[in-house]
Amino acid sequence: MQGKTIRLLTGALLMVAVSGSVQADPLQPDPAWQQGTLSNGFRWQVLATPQRPSDRVQVRLMVDIGSLAETTQQSGYSRALASMALQRNVPGAAPGAFWQQSVDPRHGMAPAVVSYDVTRYNLSLPNGRNDLLKEAFDWLAHTAGQLPITPQRVAHLPGAESATVGTWPENPRDAWWRYRLKGSVLLGHDPSAPLKQPLDAAGLSSFYHKWYTPDAMTLIVVGNVDSRSVAEQIAKVFGELKGKRETPAPVPAISPLRREAVSLVSEHLTRDRVAIMWDNPWTPIRDSAALLRYWRADLAREALFWHVQQSLSKNNIRDMDLGFDCRVLYQRAQCGINIDTPGERLEANFAAVVKELEKVHQKGLEQEEFNALVAQKNLELQKLFAMYGRTDTGILTAQRLRSLQNQVVDIAPEQYQALRQDFLNKLTVTSINQELRQVLSQQMAIILQQPKGEPEFDVKSLQAIWDGLIKPVAAGGAADTVAPDDVAPDASDIPPGQ
Repeated sequence: MQGKTIRLLTGALLMVAVSGSVQADPLQPDPAWQQGTLSNGFRWQVLATPQRPSDRVQVRLMVDIGSLAETTQQSGYSRALASMALQRNVPGAAPGAFWQQSVDPRHGMAPAVVSYDVTRYNLSLPNGRNDLLKEAFDWLAHTAGQLPITPQRVAHLPGAESATVGTWPENPRDAWWRYRLKGSVLLGHDPSAPLKQPLDAAGLSSFYHKWYTPDAMTLIVVGNVDSRSVAEQIAKVFGELKGKRETPAPVPAISPLRREAVSLVSEHLTRDRVAIMWDNPWTPIRDSAALLRYWRADLAREALFWHVQQSLSKNNIRDMDLGFDCRVLYQRAQCGINIDTPGERLEANFAAVVKELEKVHQKGLEQEEFNALVAQKNLELQKLFAMYGRTDTGILTAQRLRSLQNQVVDIAPEQYQALRQDFLNKLTVTSINQELRQVLSQQMAIILQQPKGEPEFDVKSLQAIWDGLIKPVAAGGAADTVAPDDVAPDASDIPPGQ
């Protein structure tokens, strides 16, 4: 439970299912984060963590540009620029020393990651070498404003860019991801697409100077550093960057999830996976009312998952792995219950899960379950500061990135603790059950993924099971059903690369 508590504290929030009438007080940003904007528009944020002297200093540079801004003739340009930057080692450091996070078995990530709307450079200083921060800044400033793009350097790009630059998502050609993008312009802007040949150095240079401007960049530094000294270095090194965006970058968005049953072929799964999914529009979290609505909806979903898990265990249902996943995907907040099962047990295991969902839909949680949930959350709250103190700099950095991506205000631990305790004290089983019934009254998408080469299963039979088991709640037993897009979700967990 440690990771979940810290995620909530630092802003990696899920989505909200209902709105409420709570007074909306603005959330106050955590003062531990120092931040500013230079005269050229370059943004920076620094979190000093003197309590973690053995952790690496993490440095991230985000450039608000990715494959969505590329024309057909510019396909692969964003990855090409990142690859070209990585051809140059950091001065004063051993080759590869600043990319140690790329081989970290716990939090491994590529030195650079390109998505539809963002290119991110990931530097991780060797332990105990904070003196190299200036060299890291110089390397990033060179990448951000003085990258030499010549025919000679361009000639070494084809085939090399894929070895050093990652993408988000990791596999944009995955069948499920391409299905999710249906109806979106993102489908035609694959961040992993190969470079358009022949590659024109002048065209690539023009693309670079058009989009790599300081007003579209954000630098994040987390670690045992002197924040005042770092701020001065940032101003000196990045304040010299020139340029300004003349053309707004395209804003990525995806369509609402189709509430239908669909079957897809997966290249990476080894057994069947069926997901019960729903999504809603996403909005930022900037005030206490939105945060409290989130907490209520989040606890309801967590209680639902635990209830189903425990019930299936008591009924001795085997050969099934259950998972729960919520995230924001380009202005849509999406949740799903994933069921991994052998093909021969697909219908039976799916029906078992749906039956448990229907029990909750009709009757809600028992008071005893609710009391156990609140007791667990109170226990986590008591351990909040100890858990926060043990969270390493890599995780803190990833959480900050998600907060920025989702426009979520990170609050201080003290404010979090006060708001959270008051919320738990006032929470009732009635409000949790109202949330659950509202979620389960929605029409769901049923997504079946089968391993390649397996006989195709008729997914309509799964839809029939759902339709046969999920019934309208008796009068007075639940809140009115809400149309999927009438709810007010908050921010969510983004995949690490996002």
